[in-house]
Amino acid sequence: MSDRTWHLLKASDKDIFGPTDLETLRGWAADAKISPLDKISTDGRMSWQRAPMIPELQMDLLVQMPDNYLYGPTNVATIQEFLATGEIDENVTIINCLDNTESRLADLGWFKASPHHVRSASTTLIGTQWPDDRRLPGDTQQQSRISTLERQVMDLQRVVDEWQHAYGSLRRQFIEATGRDPL
Repeated sequence: MSDRTWHLLKASDKDIFGPTDLETLRGWAADAKISPLDKISTDGRMSWQRAPMIPELQMDLLVQMPDNYLYGPTNVATIQEFLATGEIDENVTIINCLDNTESRLADLGWFKASPHHVRSASTTLIGTQWPDDRRLPGDTQQQSRISTLERQVMDLQRVVDEWQHAYGSLRRQFIEATGRDPL
């Protein structure tokens, strides 16, 4: 199956990526770059399936938000991204579509074993803080400001990624229309 070529159709802007191999596609899914609304083609863009319908992408999880809104199906990497950006916490419910189980995120084995705390804006400095007896006055405010700035950096990185995708799409359109590279 890995010798097939794959194409990704982004639901957000109808941009098409590929042809690519399965490992690259899996990498995009692991980097949370494939949403549940995106589509995948394995037959040269003749037909499309929603990304969660592709078993190789392991998009088998639903996230039940505090307001009971369901997001997904998605994968572990996207859930970790949501944690890192503060969109969810360990108290959300995760529904496994394969075995129809519901669990609190904090109770799942892969959550306990994952490095999610390393990527979290609120816990980035774990192990590097001043000991309590050496804290400077106003340190709590500084930590809060650092957390806010880290979240802003993550949001801005998302915007940069979107612009890079838009640039890539326009560049491909230019090359297809003119037969030459714009630069």
